[in-house]
Amino acid sequence: MSEITVSDILIYPIKGAQGVSVKSAEFTTEGLVGDRVFTITRDGKRMAQRKIPAIKYLRVTRCKQGLELNYPGEKAFLLAVDSSSPGEPLMSITRTIATLDMGDAVASWLSRCLQATVRLVKAQGPEPLPISLAEFKLIDGLKQSKFVDIAPVLLTNEASLLDLNTRLSEPVLMNRFRPNLVVSGLQPYQEDQIRHLVLPTLRLEAMVACERCKVTTFSQETDVASKEPLRTLSRYRRRENDYAGGVMFGTYLAGSGNGAISVGDQVILADSVEDSLE
Repeated sequence: MSEITVSDILIYPIKGAQGVSVKSAEFTTEGLVGDRVFTITRDGKRMAQRKIPAIKYLRVTRCKQGLELNYPGEKAFLLAVDSSSPGEPLMSITRTIATLDMGDAVASWLSRCLQATVRLVKAQGPEPLPISLAEFKLIDGLKQSKFVDIAPVLLTNEASLLDLNTRLSEPVLMNRFRPNLVVSGLQPYQEDQIRHLVLPTLRLEAMVACERCKVTTFSQETDVASKEPLRTLSRYRRRENDYAGGVMFGTYLAGSGNGAISVGDQVILADSVEDSLE
């Protein structure tokens, strides 16, 4: 059996914006530090690529001053992350989130880039995230201050993408699926059977396959959209008793402690927590 390793780690500082590939990241029970800390809102509602596709061209990187926001054709914007004021409550999928507004200057810059009147906000602090679905009982009620849809971490498998691309007339990149962790060394779709992943300083537990939405049909490099790869995946990757459409690619993970993850880390699969401790 091939050695299973972490081949990429991605953080999305602003939900819906481009992912930033990093060599290592800290992990807490909320997920990767720095991931989905901010979200863009319009008229008091959270916006993502499904509502404003141009968000996909927004890139965010850390710098000494805080965060540097870049958008094609615009001068970079430097955001001081400690500069904020109380914002309007924001409705999320399962809760209302108290927010901090990042100010008029960044709102004006983003509105010009996206050609829509928007604001940038972050959560005031961690609050319980209620999830009544049985598949997510591991994180039901866990405190969360990030704008994750449900689970803290999404894992994808390089071999699964290779298999999918053999079925497509036009191959797609992994960024369509917006993972946090990418692994190599698994068989195609072996991530479906994962129970526990043991890394050098961390143990993660798999919950359920990620059921994919329309965003997977958006090219992350161009304005081209199609019905793929969702249409092809639906022919052979559909889950019974679905919770969000049933078309699967990737697996949701959670962890009960803190640790660090680095590219190149070896991953050991275990059937139970007891096995992972051996």
